[in-house]
Amino acid sequence: MTTIAFIGLGRMGLPMASNLLARGFSVVGCDLDTARTAALAAKGATVAATAADAAAQADVTFSIIMNDDILRAVALGPSGVLAGAKPGHVFADLSTVSPKASGEVEAAAAKAGVGYVCAKVAGSIGLAETAGLTLFGSGAAGDFERCRPAFEAMAAKVHHVGEGSSAAYLKLVHSLIVGVYSSMIGEALAFGERGGLDLDTMIDILEAGPLGSRQLTLKAPILKERRFTSPPSDIDTAAKDMDLILDTARRDAMPLPLASTVRQLQAAAQAAGRGKRDIYSILETFEALAGLDKA
Repeated sequence: MTTIAFIGLGRMGLPMASNLLARGFSVVGCDLDTARTAALAAKGATVAATAADAAAQADVTFSIIMNDDILRAVALGPSGVLAGAKPGHVFADLSTVSPKASGEVEAAAAKAGVGYVCAKVAGSIGLAETAGLTLFGSGAAGDFERCRPAFEAMAAKVHHVGEGSSAAYLKLVHSLIVGVYSSMIGEALAFGERGGLDLDTMIDILEAGPLGSRQLTLKAPILKERRFTSPPSDIDTAAKDMDLILDTARRDAMPLPLASTVRQLQAAAQAAGRGKRDIYSILETFEALAGLDKA
């Protein structure tokens, strides 16, 4: 495997594709934003106008895009990956999408004689830039192993987690925990502020004690400085992920009362014009509910 098509050069995709180039892979980049393809081309990649053109030039295709509808277009459309991939090609989608959409692409790939890996990443933009992500995927073991060298060029930890859409469920588990945890932290901190506690003091003590976590340590400076603009992950994206979780749960007849409540809080943040702010800016929603003026 020497040539990889990379579809979707956004905040995560561009640094991930750049790491492939740095490790000696040939990369064919594709994105609707020509500034992004130009940035990758400047690092040595070639550029394709469509996903089909990119896949036709590659042994393996990776995609990391925003939602189910875009995945269907990128994979299944007339200019999509499967229209250009030759039999024996492997397509690995790294997007946060529903297990249903991932399953549709897997079935179509099988009919086209193309291998499919449902691959997902956990980690921030900073980890994408340093190849420090955790990457996990499901699908046929042989297809996963073909992708492994490239996966290891983009991630510090790589795991095969089973067949089918198992990885899509695992990614949604991550998103559910982050959504609920950020809301729980926001509610607790606003409760403390309403009682007269200093925000920085609360965070320092929580982080140093038995309730500390890697997530809290990562977000502590952001919370203290209220650095909620230009985030690695915003409320709108978290809400999109929560919608995927709740839609999947409905199909599975799985009750998710905490996730449902968190989605309503995210909607309140969006209604207040805070959708593009960091997911931990949900603190502001709780402060507003408590009548705290933090402007």
